[in-house]
Amino acid sequence: MKTPTKSLSLLLLLISIFYFSQDKTNPLANTEWKGMSNIPGPAEVNFKFATDSVDLLYRGTVIEKMKYSFTKDGSLKLIKTEGSSPCGTVDEGLYKYQIINDALTFAVVKEDCIERKTAFDGNSYKKVLPTVTQ
Repeated sequence: MKTPTKSLSLLLLLISIFYFSQDKTNPLANTEWKGMSNIPGPAEVNFKFATDSVDLLYRGTVIEKMKYSFTKDGSLKLIKTEGSSPCGTVDEGLYKYQIINDALTFAVVKEDCIERKTAFDGNSYKKVLPTVTQ
């Protein structure tokens, strides 16, 4: 027989597990964003973030893979791992990023690759909501 105390305890345990399992230090992890980038001309792209990497997609195809991390001051550090851009795999980009009302905006702090700077600096990307399959 279930008692209200046991049910409440189980509910609190499940809520705690869910709450503490969320990654609060990385607001970009497992998110996707869509918007315009200059690659080199204006084109709609998607940024698909995992926990430490991001894929840049154009028309559903990955055109660039990058590793990302955060600096102590909260800047986003991007380093290309593979792709078709002229950026090298040692070219590091540092960006301030901002998320307001489900929009992600990049502002360059320091960028070794001028093409990536031209593509991302100042652009805003809308959050893509996960699709629910039934």
